[in-house]
Amino acid sequence: MGSRRLPISFWSYQDSCMNSTVTDASPELLRAVVDSSLTSIYAARAVRDTATGELIDFQIYFGNPAFCQRVRLSEADIQAQTLRTLFPVLVETGFFDHYRQVVETGEAFEGEQEYPGPNGHFWYQTTVKKLDDGVVVNFIDITPYRQARQQAQQAVEMVQTLVDNLPLAITLLRPQRENGPDSLVTDLIFERVNQTAARLRGLPVEQMVGQPYSRLFPGASAEGGVAYLSNVLASGQSQQYDLEYRVDGLNGWFEQRNVPVGDQLILITQDITARKQTELQLLQSTQLVDDIVQVMPNGMVIAEAMRDPDGTITDFRVTLNNPAARQLAGVSADDVGRTILTIDPPLRETGLFDRYVALTQTGEPFSLEYSFRGRELALSVSKLNDGFITMFTDVTGRKQAELKLQETNRQLQSTLDASISSILALTAIRNEANQIVDFRMEKANRSVERSLGKTPAELEGRTLLSVYPGNVESGFFALYAKAADTGEAQQATFHYTDRNGYEGWFEASAVQQEKDKIVLTFMNVSEHKQALEQLAQLNAQLHRSNESLDQFAAVASHDLQEPLRKIKSFGDLLITQYSSRLGDGVDLLQRMQSAADRMQNLIRDLLTYSRLAKSGGIEQQSVNMRKVVDDVLIDLEVVVAEKRAVVEVGNLPTLPGDAVQLRQLFQNLLSNALKFTKAGRTPCVTVSARPVAPDEKFVEMGLPRGQYWQIVVADNGIGFSEKYRERIFGAFERLHSKNSVYAGTGIGLAIVRRVMDNHAGIVTAHATEGEGATFTLYFPAHY
Repeated sequence: MGSRRLPISFWSYQDSCMNSTVTDASPELLRAVVDSSLTSIYAARAVRDTATGELIDFQIYFGNPAFCQRVRLSEADIQAQTLRTLFPVLVETGFFDHYRQVVETGEAFEGEQEYPGPNGHFWYQTTVKKLDDGVVVNFIDITPYRQARQQAQQAVEMVQTLVDNLPLAITLLRPQRENGPDSLVTDLIFERVNQTAARLRGLPVEQMVGQPYSRLFPGASAEGGVAYLSNVLASGQSQQYDLEYRVDGLNGWFEQRNVPVGDQLILITQDITARKQTELQLLQSTQLVDDIVQVMPNGMVIAEAMRDPDGTITDFRVTLNNPAARQLAGVSADDVGRTILTIDPPLRETGLFDRYVALTQTGEPFSLEYSFRGRELALSVSKLNDGFITMFTDVTGRKQAELKLQETNRQLQSTLDASISSILALTAIRNEANQIVDFRMEKANRSVERSLGKTPAELEGRTLLSVYPGNVESGFFALYAKAADTGEAQQATFHYTDRNGYEGWFEASAVQQEKDKIVLTFMNVSEHKQALEQLAQLNAQLHRSNESLDQFAAVASHDLQEPLRKIKSFGDLLITQYSSRLGDGVDLLQRMQSAADRMQNLIRDLLTYSRLAKSGGIEQQSVNMRKVVDDVLIDLEVVVAEKRAVVEVGNLPTLPGDAVQLRQLFQNLLSNALKFTKAGRTPCVTVSARPVAPDEKFVEMGLPRGQYWQIVVADNGIGFSEKYRERIFGAFERLHSKNSVYAGTGIGLAIVRRVMDNHAGIVTAHATEGEGATFTLYFPAHY
């Protein structure tokens, strides 16, 4: 600025406001302060209507180097400018009225100003104070901080969208304490709840957020849930376990993970998104001198060189630090007079001291970022007399915001990569008619490589149709466009193929994140489709096999029975009419008749078993089990009488079932009990029943939980070895030879098991050789 001086009135006003430290300083010092400031500073006097005296504009008469650089004008050019010609946007945004009010009322104005313009959108933190019949203005560009805040908010919204679409219930809780931050935790409050968690609990998200854990989960709280979660929070250690939960409207097993995060707790059932808040703190003051020195939002430190007798700089003594420096850097007023090496000993190790020395010797200014007492400071250092002046701002918030943004992006990528589903973030590309013509793939997780055969790096930044052109013909592109245009979630399964030879079945879900941005979740289900096709083929084969079995049953019932009847009929005639002539041949005929009888019984039992297998179910009706058993005993009364058997039947229930099948079941069990008796022992058969409560053993036996009736048929016959307890239920399984006194086809117990299968029950057998056998039937009380 050469030898030009500011108007006397400007400096006179300063003289009336500066403290003793500043007023005692030389004009060169004050000039250095203003010129070294990172804050743009200018002064303007009021321009008034000569007729009415109304303030209509401001004539700029001073601007510091930072201001000249900001407006790209020289100091001489600035003095030819008025406020409205240089900054017409002040009128458009209404800020000109604030400047007018400062002059008219004397009250200072502080705030953020938005400047939309052809070269971009900018935000400034501005302080305006009255100076004579004018104003002095300080402002600093805070656009990066606003952009960082917007980016952080977008990142939070993206994470929230992804979390809401994860198949995991995720909630964030904070402790509710008795009196203070270290007092006893009395409950936990739901801070955040994703859609999956809300659906799991059966409540809208709005009805869960802000509610205490004990109110939403009273059953778990009654069992010590709040105390348990409080201990997890106090320990600071994550815990993961499997939980059976059958209260509070939930019913089942859940994988639970509790993750303490500071003084909060994340519950993940079956990640976490952290809110980011970037706050900018700019310090303001109330005095005019503070507009230049004391109140400027920049820290300022002035130091003078200390030299030995040879003129070598050995240290620098601090001659001034402003309140902003004390607040931003944690220094104090007592540091004035101390040397910089005593205040900050690491200066030599970091090399910053050598740069101060070089600056003092050469006059070449420099800027850098420096860590001081746990804070990140942006320094601008210039030569001042035989020393230097440092202007700095605290960029800790920005650094932390950058680190948090990086951490959020890392967490977001980790969340994406942990998903078994393939995820793509897409941005719509529109033509001049505002129609979506393609999508740009912005972000991809690792699972896309498993589904699409390409890594995230091979996809990110490219357009969808350039890599996978078949999306249009398959119908997927229209699905994505609809989600982007309407905001409605879309889901479908289509077959994909393209000219590059890529082919497969995919299940896709598209959810709008914001205007023209969608999150695409998809899975390659080609193997599943192939499995379904194979299953359909197997079902068709099974159907053909069943038809063959039906044809066999028809042959067995007609084509086999008729020849057997003729064989038996002719055999009876031969024995009746020609037995005297046949001699020993009579014995052969009798053996032939016996074989025919066995074959008839076998065919009859096969037909019965085939019909049961074909039915696959029952015609449900209430069946009085006692009446069924009594009817069977009437059919067996001749056998009972011949063997002088004792049959005891207890109280039997009425159960849902098929009376015909149940009669076949008891017919086989009771006839076996009367058949396999021990010589010389009076046969004794008992039939009893009792209800059975739900028990783990039903699950072990393959039955669902529920109420059952147990019916037991026990006898004191010949029994069998326990090693045959499963084998006896197989078709054609006999424990005795065909010539044994215990005749049979080996199908009776197979029919018993088939009937129990048709009634959703099971049958078990236990026995001791020579002591008897016990058959236990488990029937569901409600079909």
